[in-house]
Amino acid sequence: MDYITIPNIEKEIKHILGTKQMSRDSLEMFVLLCKAMKYMSHVNNTFTEHDAKMWVRSMDPPARWNMEQTTSVMRQMGYHHEPFAFYAVINALVSDYGKTMAKYGADKAELWAELAHDWLEDKDAEPDKVGRYWRDIVSHE
Repeated sequence: MDYITIPNIEKEIKHILGTKQMSRDSLEMFVLLCKAMKYMSHVNNTFTEHDAKMWVRSMDPPARWNMEQTTSVMRQMGYHHEPFAFYAVINALVSDYGKTMAKYGADKAELWAELAHDWLEDKDAEPDKVGRYWRDIVSHE
């Protein structure tokens, strides 16, 4: 690895995960790379696509939409957000509030997209709201 950057760490992680048999050394390197990824996210104060995928995988109840679907509805609504951030937030909202919204007949993709947009555009929140929420509330690390 030339430089310690999030994309380079992700590349190394993908390489390790792509091997047929994981050795003890590979497992130890994998753990170190994951810790480095977490550290780099804190240092850079950025929410990454990797973070979004980890968050969505951990949702209970499970996520409703994949990133392609959430990006499509985001664009249809005319919103401009990082697709992976929108993907994480819209699925988090559905996971947390979907049952109640369905109970009151308010379970439409467009509604969820508006709520995700509102959440991401929160004017009185600190910068990188989605990253802070992921790191401080969701990730449990």
